[in-house]
Amino acid sequence: MGKHRKKRPLRLLAAAAVSAAATLGAASCLKPGTLGANLNTVLHILVEVGALTLAAAVLEARGLLRRIGIVFAPLVRFSRLPASVAAAMTAALASGSAAALMLADAREEGKLGRRDMIYGALACSPVSIFMFNLTVMFPVLAILKTAGMWYYLASYLSLAAMLLCVLCAARVTAPCRGVPPEYAAAGAEVAPWPQAFRHGLARTGRFLLRVTLLTMPVLLWTAAAVQHGVFDFTGKLPAGVRDYLPPAAWTVFAARFGGMLSAAGAAAELLKQQLLSTPQLVLVLLAGNIINGVIRTLRRGIPVSLGIYPGADGMLIATVSTALRVGMTLIALGITMVVIHYES
Repeated sequence: MGKHRKKRPLRLLAAAAVSAAATLGAASCLKPGTLGANLNTVLHILVEVGALTLAAAVLEARGLLRRIGIVFAPLVRFSRLPASVAAAMTAALASGSAAALMLADAREEGKLGRRDMIYGALACSPVSIFMFNLTVMFPVLAILKTAGMWYYLASYLSLAAMLLCVLCAARVTAPCRGVPPEYAAAGAEVAPWPQAFRHGLARTGRFLLRVTLLTMPVLLWTAAAVQHGVFDFTGKLPAGVRDYLPPAAWTVFAARFGGMLSAAGAAAELLKQQLLSTPQLVLVLLAGNIINGVIRTLRRGIPVSLGIYPGADGMLIATVSTALRVGMTLIALGITMVVIHYES
């Protein structure tokens, strides 16, 4: 133990030096005048995630997350994952990063194995995405009405299928072990409020340090890559796609990159003028989900995940999670294309 403690400051200094060098290199590749905006993005991530992580850590220490986590207990019991995954899924309702940190800390403390941590992270992903989509769902439904309803139905069914795949895979690959009878009772010790806050501050500090060292250089390098056109693949879609999407659909597709509300505003007028059918709108929004999901993973998902999970696990979790979501969305997109084919 003493040797490991002596090595930690040296590793931290080495990591800080590498991070600083990588950050300076990325900053030099950015276009003039854009460094401030990208640093503001990093700061926003740190403040937002740090606050939610502190709240989640305090609630966990007080035992509140595990009480709420009884909602996810049947799913976790089915998957044969440890009880702490149910608490992490509860935290994912507020913040995917807070849930990820809970799993990573449980792994570091020896309460979770690597396999359980990875499956737990993959199970938390659709829960977090669901809550993220929920924030803009009602305004979009008010604008698009029936078309919006079909879009969100397809999106949420894709997320449900993704979660089901993860839980089934976890169950099939689970080692032969007994399932804890009481998920809600796991870790029933309740820390006093002062101790809970100290625990939360310590966890948040460790997390923010790791995220700063990894997220800042990766995010800046990704921003530089975007500025230099590395990810300009959105215009290289197969020619056959145009058979299913009229020219007006590309207006919605472009607006989708500004967010769901901007896309909904553009789509509402096209639907009103009958330049776009409901299935065609659902198709273009689902396609936008795929492109946005991949870009979001590259720009934010991978940097944050690398800062939370040990070793290469962060890259593995972010990649597999995105691949699962893209795969399920492609199935929904294919079904929509069949509907358009028979309509025409």
